[in-house]
Amino acid sequence: MKRWFALLAVLGVVVPGSAQAQTESVDWFRLGAQELAAGSVEKATEAYEKGVAAKPDAREGWYNLGIVYGRRRMFAKEVQAYQKALELDPDYANAQHNLGLAFLDLGQKDKAVEALQKLVKAQPQAGDGWNNLGVAQLEKGDLEGARNAFQKAAEVMPESPDPRFNLGVTLMRLAEKESATDKREPVLNSASKMFDDVLRLDPSSYRAAYNQGVIQHRLGNPTTEIAAYRKALGLKADHALSLYNLAAALSARGQKDDAITAWDAYIDATRGDPAERAFQDAARKELTRLKGL
Repeated sequence: MKRWFALLAVLGVVVPGSAQAQTESVDWFRLGAQELAAGSVEKATEAYEKGVAAKPDAREGWYNLGIVYGRRRMFAKEVQAYQKALELDPDYANAQHNLGLAFLDLGQKDKAVEALQKLVKAQPQAGDGWNNLGVAQLEKGDLEGARNAFQKAAEVMPESPDPRFNLGVTLMRLAEKESATDKREPVLNSASKMFDDVLRLDPSSYRAAYNQGVIQHRLGNPTTEIAAYRKALGLKADHALSLYNLAAALSARGQKDDAITAWDAYIDATRGDPAERAFQDAARKELTRLKGL
């Protein structure tokens, strides 16, 4: 999810004179931008805080303060900074957008949806806004709302793979809710088309290829499923999910030698990863069965 950063023009001029006059003329906003560019987020925060204290009506100052708070995961303060920027300019689209993302970081999904809905109502061509609204609705569990938002994002951004990927994931989740095969399969086929579009726009998307494999598994097409996992692994050789699912699919089809090779590859790729421990145990058991040990 993108956060937009706005650099301020020079707001102050250093005037020769007393030390007090020179101190008051420091351009804290420019200093904050310089510190942030140098990677010093804490010093940037201090500069922006001094800047808004000196110029409380500077909307970009509050906005950029929100940015640095977000970088430091100080999400409650980030929200307050964007809200202050919006008090100064209710039409400040970037602040409205980031406000929604900050609410999402806080886990306040309803407020995130509300903020992003306000953004896209005012800026209907804001493709990233529609996409992030879909993300917020997806996290909230509103699958239909997410589908509509991602569809709109895809319309606004025809060359972006992101909304199509997210729409594909949403359709996969909607398919899970369909108990009847004749209703589930068309939704899965629509999801598959989305991932085809993703791979057309971004041929390096191993995640799209992997999800194609999952869809083909659910549709009962093992040959196509295996080909999809192999494609994903051609793009990212150590992708654990693709390695595991490929090995499982080969085992299910009785392709013993290929399955053994795939299980070994999965175990090697995930060795030492505690998150994969239970799956590693299952892989070793399957290897023992296949080798007849």
